[in-house]
Amino acid sequence: MLKDIRTWIVDRFLPAYAKETVLRENKHLKAEIDRLKAGIRERDAYIDGLERGIRAQRRIIIKTGEDK
Repeated sequence: MLKDIRTWIVDRFLPAYAKETVLRENKHLKAEIDRLKAGIRERDAYIDGLERGIRAQRRIIIKTGEDK
């Protein structure tokens, strides 16, 4: 619904050069958003891998003989 309203406003009130500029800028911003989302997914996968690696490490217990 909002997309239809936005499209109608752009088609109705903007001159042709402004319409092309807006559409080109929207395409550029969508590509930027997609790139940033991919970076976030990559970062989250890296963090998940680090957390799993840390949890999988063997626990080292040092016996000092004080707990007799």
